[in-house]
Amino acid sequence: MATSIPRNWEAELSDFNDRMVRHHLTPTWAYYSELVAKEPPIAYRPYLWKSELLWKVVHKSGELVDLERGGERRSFEVVNPDLRHLHGTTHTIGAALQLVQPGELAPPHRHLANAIRFIVKGRGSYTAVQGERLYMEERDLILTPTWTWHEHGNETNEPIVWVDALDYPFNKLMQLSFFQPGGPTAAPEPRPVNYTTNRVGLARPTWLKYPEEIPNVTYRWTDTWKMMDALRKEEGSAFDGILFEYVNPFTAGSVLPTMACYAQLLRPGEHTKARRVTTSAVRYVLEGEGSTIVNGTRFDWAPGDFFMVPPWAWTEHVNGSAKDAVFFVMTDKPIIDTFKFWREEAYTQNGGHQAVTDLFVPLQWA
Repeated sequence: MATSIPRNWEAELSDFNDRMVRHHLTPTWAYYSELVAKEPPIAYRPYLWKSELLWKVVHKSGELVDLERGGERRSFEVVNPDLRHLHGTTHTIGAALQLVQPGELAPPHRHLANAIRFIVKGRGSYTAVQGERLYMEERDLILTPTWTWHEHGNETNEPIVWVDALDYPFNKLMQLSFFQPGGPTAAPEPRPVNYTTNRVGLARPTWLKYPEEIPNVTYRWTDTWKMMDALRKEEGSAFDGILFEYVNPFTAGSVLPTMACYAQLLRPGEHTKARRVTTSAVRYVLEGEGSTIVNGTRFDWAPGDFFMVPPWAWTEHVNGSAKDAVFFVMTDKPIIDTFKFWREEAYTQNGGHQAVTDLFVPLQWA
């Protein structure tokens, strides 16, 4: 009687798994932790860009980039070094600075990406959205929702610079993008100045229906700051201080289906507690100096700096000065809420504060 040879199950299974992979199949039993991770498998780091570097690029682009030579837009993205393949600030948001010189017109176009503009220098120029000119003052917020015609004009004697933020990294992940340049036959009928202001407010004309789901509202900083300042003595959020969300006046939801925008105030001496959430966030520093601690690394910020935090990273903010710290904030929370992916967790050790184990060193322009 022949002696049976015992099978080497582990070697046989390993070979079987390898052969499956070579045939473009995935054995769930071998890759389950990669398919369904216990916690978010974040693949990029937090990052910060200093104002000095950014404004050197703004000024140099003003010298070299001519919109009449086909530049389309004089803007540049702040790109996380781990997301170069998406040109993304986060995996869902691409933030940028854009410069429009005196007398310039950035030509009309439209694209699938939703976008926001937040003015950081200059006043009196306009963005025309769906044929309506929206005149902008410093720190005002305006929107260009998906597939809306828009163009920019600067009729003043001074340059204007704003923060751009678009959801194109998310679109890239979804394998979607459409773009159409404007022209004589590809543009909406002009609308009068204050078309939206006269139709969208606490009182509205009963016989008119606004033509878009997202109105061309200009969110005035003077109004936003007045409300924030009035509530500065409130307790606020233990994690965010005084945080105001800009909302769609029709729905009271986020301003865009893929991006939420906020104004944030850290009062003098305020040190928030740490938590982690499933959204990514981009902040532009408007006022104040301080630091944000992300997973134990301290990021020191000052006016004009950009910094971002990926999802599920322990985050707390410190304003150790005697002055206010103010941010403009963009997140992808509408996407997360749509898919019911929102989670948050408070840091419970050391009174809610992380130990600082590292200091982020920003790049200098070279």
